[in-house]
Amino acid sequence: MNLFDIKDPSFLKQMNIKELKQLAEDIRLFLIDSITKTGGHLSSNLGSVELIIALHYVFNSPEDVFIFDVGHQAYVHKILTGRINEFHTLRQTGGLSGYINYQESVHDQWESGHAGTALSALTGVLYAKHLKEEKGQGIAVIGDASMTNGMAFEALNLLGTDPIAKGIVILNDNEMSISKSVGSISKTLNRIRSNRLFIKMKRFWQMILPQFILRFLGRVKRGLRGFFQRQNIFEDLGYVYIGPIDGHDIRGLIYNLKRIKNLNKSVVLHIITEKGKGHTEAENDKIGNFHGVSKPSLKKEAVISWSELMAKSMDELQSHLKTFVIMPAMEVGAAFGSFAKKYKDRYIDVGIAEEHAATMAASLAHQGIPVYLPLYATFAQRAFDQILNDIARSNHHVVIGIDRAGIVGEDGSTHQGLFDVSMFYLMPNVKIVMPYDAKEASNLLYYGFMKQKNPFVIRYPRGSVSFDISKDSIVFEDIEPTWTILEEGTDLSIISYGPSLDLLKKTVKAMGLSATIINARFIKPIDFNLCHFVMQSGRPVLVYEELSNAGSLYPQILKFMAEQKYSNPITSMSITEQIVEHGHYEDVLKSLGMDATGIEQTIQKLIS
Repeated sequence: MNLFDIKDPSFLKQMNIKELKQLAEDIRLFLIDSITKTGGHLSSNLGSVELIIALHYVFNSPEDVFIFDVGHQAYVHKILTGRINEFHTLRQTGGLSGYINYQESVHDQWESGHAGTALSALTGVLYAKHLKEEKGQGIAVIGDASMTNGMAFEALNLLGTDPIAKGIVILNDNEMSISKSVGSISKTLNRIRSNRLFIKMKRFWQMILPQFILRFLGRVKRGLRGFFQRQNIFEDLGYVYIGPIDGHDIRGLIYNLKRIKNLNKSVVLHIITEKGKGHTEAENDKIGNFHGVSKPSLKKEAVISWSELMAKSMDELQSHLKTFVIMPAMEVGAAFGSFAKKYKDRYIDVGIAEEHAATMAASLAHQGIPVYLPLYATFAQRAFDQILNDIARSNHHVVIGIDRAGIVGEDGSTHQGLFDVSMFYLMPNVKIVMPYDAKEASNLLYYGFMKQKNPFVIRYPRGSVSFDISKDSIVFEDIEPTWTILEEGTDLSIISYGPSLDLLKKTVKAMGLSATIINARFIKPIDFNLCHFVMQSGRPVLVYEELSNAGSLYPQILKFMAEQKYSNPITSMSITEQIVEHGHYEDVLKSLGMDATGIEQTIQKLIS
């Protein structure tokens, strides 16, 4: 069939197994071709093709509610619900979201870009249907790594014995999330899935044996397993457990989903899938390099990602101070693969468990161990309570790296790093910094570990920074906890931090203005001496921050001005009270009025 003719999932119910298998192959080929052009999550979507086809074949969305944990693995769901003609716009400005999006379709009924939320959402859906007396079931698809998240376990514990809510949990087990799954839950699942070889053998027998013999052998297998196998964790929590089964066998998936549909008790269907199926390199990727792929680009020479720079700086720091790194499942994204191999005794990946990571870091710090805790800005929010109570309140010396700070572009509203400064600013004892360039990043990291003892947050953006890996080396130098003057001028003063300073410098130059441009690299505490210097000139002041300014640097400057009775004309450019959707970084800046044109217009109003 022509995939581009798909309008909704109803056509599936008229297809036979052979046709469904062919459809799966066609979709898989389309995904490989499309994602390699636009960028997006490749491996997870290739691994869930048959599952999502089977779900739409057996159930009736949107009456039956599909909940995808994270939502990045639902590209096939988008195709089957009539969005394939928009796939050339995937993750592009104004185009199709790379995640579930309420605005795109009535079939998108749970929108979250953070792992571990699906089972809580499922429980909410089930209670809502009960209260409104609506028909339909709730089905949550969650990966094995997301299942280790604390929030997932909280919901799992509640739902298993709830007499009102009968939920269906599909455990999509591919031994990986973004990085390889870790921990005792992963080992437990590994024991359960130890018949992976038998699953492959079953595929062989399915090709040569009649269906009635396969059904008979299946009953024998289930009887023997029930006699010999002890209960697993899901049965202990009150669920009917089915599996593990082959997640790429459409016939088997449909058979088991139909069985589950008629049960009156919550159930866990454990399926084994191959992440990246159909793409040889992705299938063999056990690190996570093909979890998400970027669209082709011409990368400049002599640049590396900010993440790589911080990982290299941490490596170099070990010759000055032996530290311990706690990684919450972001080893590949944070570029810590080499560090993890080199310092095995001083590195641990705790999985998708930011809250646990923060409290563990506080405990290590309390015992005198220097700790580095890298977190994506968007995921740091999940650990708010633990950072506040266990690290900040007790003033434990933990250095927190905030990766992907600011606008992240194509990942969209759930991943924008816009709230971390506001979050950390209200916490006592915490210092917050952001480097302007590679040299400053290394020196600030060194300062955070070697020259102070407070909780120390160093934030850095997504994207690249000038650093020639073949020539440049990391040499630490002492840095003062002050702001710096990048340029001196007479028309106005501009205060900002991070790479945004380059855009400000370029715009002011294009306008032909003379401006004092301040690098406020220490966001907290602010540099009172340089604040006095700026305000005593009487010139207008622009504060530019690529984040929400509620509780960030701008309010602190206003407070300083009020206390010191300064009356300079002042304004800010920030992203307060806005949800920032996905799009190219430059396009997002423009839509927010924070690009060069927006800066020019703001400055003209300020100085007129």
